[in-house]
Amino acid sequence: QEGCVLTIGNFDGVHRGHRALLQGLQEEGRKRNLPVMVMLFEPQPLELFATDKAPARLTRLREKLRYLAECGVDYVLCVRFDRRFAALTAQNFISDLLVKHLRVKFLAVGDDFRFGAGREGDFLLLQKA
Repeated sequence: QEGCVLTIGNFDGVHRGHRALLQGLQEEGRKRNLPVMVMLFEPQPLELFATDKAPARLTRLREKLRYLAECGVDYVLCVRFDRRFAALTAQNFISDLLVKHLRVKFLAVGDDFRFGAGREGDFLLLQKA
């Protein structure tokens, strides 16, 4: 396969904003003739690092997967978020996961998106990649 268009997030309680984002991603996928993929994490990062600050979930994983399918998502990559994954550098997250394995051709994330060990990666680093 040639790759995918991707978004990354929790997508808890798939709301109007999520639906609008996914609709835009579908349009991008159609333009590029690529499948739409959502990457989410289980458990959610706050549930691992700050259990006392993690918000209660609005939807169970099974419901979330159903909502995403209803929104036209072709694939959901549910990444096991553990200390090992959390230790991945931002550069390795981009080069190994996004580029090498998923062959992402278009990525939609919020401008406050952080990733990689110590939350070192940000929107600007993604733009440079």
